Amino acid sequence: MARGRRENTARATATGTGAADEQRTVTTVRHGAGYHLLLWGLFPLLGAAGGWLLSNVPGWLPALPDWVSALPFLPGPEKIEAVAGLSGPVLTIVLAVLGAGGGVLLAASAYDEVITVEVDDAAVRVAASGATTEVARDRFGVAFLDGKELVILDVDTAEVVRVVTDHDARRLRDAFAAHTYPWSEGDPHEGTYRRWLDGTAELDDHVQALLRTRREALASKDTGDAAALRRELAEHGVVVRDEEGRQYWRALTGRGD
Repeated sequence: MARGRRENTARATATGTGAADEQRTVTTVRHGAGYHLLLWGLFPLLGAAGGWLLSNVPGWLPALPDWVSALPFLPGPEKIEAVAGLSGPVLTIVLAVLGAGGGVLLAASAYDEVITVEVDDAAVRVAASGATTEVARDRFGVAFLDGKELVILDVDTAEVVRVVTDHDARRLRDAFAAHTYPWSEGDPHEGTYRRWLDGTAELDDHVQALLRTRREALASKDTGDAAALRRELAEHGVVVRDEEGRQYWRALTGRGD
């Protein structure tokens, strides 16, 4: 691989017990410093600019929709009314500070979708939302992108990683290929999924109940609960994927149908 395209490759030292140090190559896919500077610079700046603009709008308080006063970084309806009683430079400064604070919170929340992928000859590590998942080489099945989500399957075809990412597919593919991990241009088991219908004969009552609960979570856009139920279904030998609000399932090949 060309030198310019190896900018995401770092050298690390691995020390064996009672043995000399040996070099191992770690290929890392992460956002560069420019991305983080943009994130922490742009959002607070836009928030402050929005506060400044709002301070110049006559009678701005009645124009605010109800959901705005419920935002976590705002002081509450009563205090917003007190702010509305201010005028001149004081009002501008207060609204600009509140807007900048909102921008900081938005920047922090954006890190839920900032992932780092580290690949070496022994394992793959995916860090997201403050947690790291490691997949050892002997358990690694295949990696692929499912829309905007990076998915890693183990040797039993269970999903061990599913995270939203905006990393380029080529960068991810090249990182895995550099250490000879399998990569697929799409889900290799796509043809084995079947649409879930309530009462499907192949699934037991408990799995049916999990899928019903997950259907409700999807309808209410409770992504956290839907993800937790996906993991619980995997423990029962069922892999589930979503398409346009509908659930499709397949059995883990390592556990039979």
